[in-house]
Amino acid sequence: MIERMNQKWNAMDAKKKFMLKMLLAALIVVAAGIFMVVKKDAFYGLNKAGQSVLLKKKAVAYLGLVMLFALSIFVKNNLSDAKNQLLNLHIMEWFSVICFIMVETVLNTKVASFKLSHCILNVLMYMLVMYLVYALTCNIRASVICVAAFSTVFSIANIYLISFRQIPLLASDFADIGTAMNVADQFNFDLNVDVILIVCFLIAVIIWSGKIKQVKPAKRYRIVTAAMYLCFMGFMVYSTMFSTTFKDYGVKVNTFRPIKSYNAQGGLLTFAKSMRLLMIDKPEGYNAKEVDEITKPYASDSVSQEEAVKPNVIVMMNEAFSDLQSVGNFETNEEVMPFYKSLTEDTVKGFAYVSVFGGKTANSEFEFLTGNTMAFLPEGTTPYQLFVKNYVPSLTGNLKLDEYHRMIAMHPYKPSGYNRQSVYPSLGFDEFISMQDFENPSYVRNFISDDTDVDRIISEYEQSKAESDGPFYMFNVTMQNHSSYDKEEVNLPKTIEITTPECKDATAEQYLNLVHLSDAAIEKMVTYFEKQEEPTVIVMFGDHEPGLSNDFYARILGKSVNDLTDEESMELYKVPFFIWANYDIEEQYIEKTSLNYLHSIMLDVTGMKKSGYNKYLLELSKDIPAMNASGYFAADGTFYQTDDVSSPYYEKIQQYSILQYNHLFDNDRKDEFFELNK
Repeated sequence: MIERMNQKWNAMDAKKKFMLKMLLAALIVVAAGIFMVVKKDAFYGLNKAGQSVLLKKKAVAYLGLVMLFALSIFVKNNLSDAKNQLLNLHIMEWFSVICFIMVETVLNTKVASFKLSHCILNVLMYMLVMYLVYALTCNIRASVICVAAFSTVFSIANIYLISFRQIPLLASDFADIGTAMNVADQFNFDLNVDVILIVCFLIAVIIWSGKIKQVKPAKRYRIVTAAMYLCFMGFMVYSTMFSTTFKDYGVKVNTFRPIKSYNAQGGLLTFAKSMRLLMIDKPEGYNAKEVDEITKPYASDSVSQEEAVKPNVIVMMNEAFSDLQSVGNFETNEEVMPFYKSLTEDTVKGFAYVSVFGGKTANSEFEFLTGNTMAFLPEGTTPYQLFVKNYVPSLTGNLKLDEYHRMIAMHPYKPSGYNRQSVYPSLGFDEFISMQDFENPSYVRNFISDDTDVDRIISEYEQSKAESDGPFYMFNVTMQNHSSYDKEEVNLPKTIEITTPECKDATAEQYLNLVHLSDAAIEKMVTYFEKQEEPTVIVMFGDHEPGLSNDFYARILGKSVNDLTDEESMELYKVPFFIWANYDIEEQYIEKTSLNYLHSIMLDVTGMKKSGYNKYLLELSKDIPAMNASGYFAADGTFYQTDDVSSPYYEKIQQYSILQYNHLFDNDRKDEFFELNK
């Protein structure tokens, strides 16, 4: 059929061919215009005043790409072989630059403000991809299409990740692909102008690459080409991964706001830097003697100590539970979390700083359960996916040594998320209750409700008490409040409204109503255990603040999130917590702590047994009361970067990093320090 069509086409006179080409070009332009009208919302965005405006430059870019499609119909490559070879050489030289500029355009970075060295390094990254394909195929057409496809996938991944969580793609995200797929159906993957532009760019490249003419090279040429590429690749890998090139040129990943690094130095370069960060190096001065010296003053309590309290322990890490009104200024028609705010008797409460924003829940679990901090691990990584492969001493493991009954982890969602089903046994858990273990649960939106979650906590406690007199332990991660917050839901009561006009936001209101429901479920849980005769401790904290839009945070903060200092950014990394007991404990308000300290604080205020590591962390918290992946608040009231060698607390930070390395990575771990004395 194709052959017959070619014959008919060749038989036509030039005038008919031209008219058909004009008709096809007109159809392309009309179809593109209709698409732009039908999807007009995709070409609008918010200006600095929060008003919806046409994105004129990107609309023009879209129309320009459409005209390129139409123009391609009339262009024929009649160049000589010599001129084609010269043209192909220029394509190999400059197409990586075009991809770099196109990607940065759709990621809305300001390429003009980049350092020249950063621009060159970005272009070299695209060249790596293109020259790899060329080395394998010696086909310019395939090389151009592949690097354009790579640029398109990289751009689209970032467009949606930034939209959903305000954090762009990092190398460590590939370890979390399974978890991302678990919740992907909860997000809206709507087309926007940036997605449309990068897809149109790919289509344009595919169409125009058909105009490329090249002579099939000799076998000798292919071998030489492959060898040259391997040399180039080896040089680039060594320069970026194993030398100080990135450091010398000031390439870094901003832990608080990785998008800042994208904006300052380019997307692909920042992504490449995040790959280097996956490599774990021993802390400076690390050796067994130093570990012994640091741990010597801190002896673990013995499981045989009878004077220590052994209460039931229930930990609830509540998904995205935060107090937004402590972050920025806005009013609501009623209190969002009335029970939490009223809880004072036999309660320690305050704010804990976390290392993640809008996602990577498992990192907050990791910090709480182990007492370790993300500050000494590569930015953006998830220890559950990368580092917890064998038994690691933890709160759970120590309670197990202390003969607690039933070491239960519960998360009312898919068990594969963050590799929990494999990691929990390594942390000492014997049982894992996931969504498949719930019968006829109630839902809020598409997630099992916190109310059902609390009912299951109570039923597991009652079952445990029927089986044994031993104290009960459960670590619970809720799911109700998980993002996204932009879908219209019929099964979510909407009682909370933002009454500050300039801060009005539908997604934020949906989130606040979810927190309001969580607060009611927490009240139900505390009320039940308040009536139990056995001593019981409940620890509740949020895992991170919600991934709401940068625009909303800018309005409540009074400035763009990209303009926040690192200390100001800490406000986006704090969550409320409480430690409550149904017996007498000293009431406290802790303005600043962090999740790596929280379970040690619980053990201390409730009179429970502590490992040497718990005692060390409690002592460290006097000098460094709160820390996360990017820095720490010190006792002198100053905020320091973790790697600030001028800090008067730098030696203490180094000692902590040595202990954490021993805890996680050393085969000769000092277990008697991290575990209760058997």
